Amino acid sequence: MRLIIGGAHQGKLRWILQQTGYTESDVAVSLDEARHLPILNSLHQLVRDLLEKGISPQAEIEALLRDHSELIVLCDEIGCGVVPMDAFERSWREETGRICCWLAERAVRVDRVFCGTATCIKREVET
Repeated sequence: MRLIIGGAHQGKLRWILQQTGYTESDVAVSLDEARHLPILNSLHQLVRDLLEKGISPQAEIEALLRDHSELIVLCDEIGCGVVPMDAFERSWREETGRICCWLAERAVRVDRVFCGTATCIKREVET
């Protein structure tokens, strides 16, 4: 699994499509689509949708990765800036951050994209 993080509208999707040769038709925005496609875009929004439905995002993402370990996951960084006053907004932000930490621990590679340029912040070395 690979994790790509960065701010909103910073070119994460365009960058990974250029790197992999995939097209927008290879990009999922829901759990159901992610079971069959190589890229999951907007993890932060998926976490929000699951929380709103009362479903554990962590459990759903763990189950997804058990069956789809080669998935490329893209997530907006939403933990920077002013802490929201709304309790749900704080919960969403914290849950997304925890899931990204969990994903980064397990990822073979983590990249941060800023202004369309990626910086590799983790790369597993094959021995």
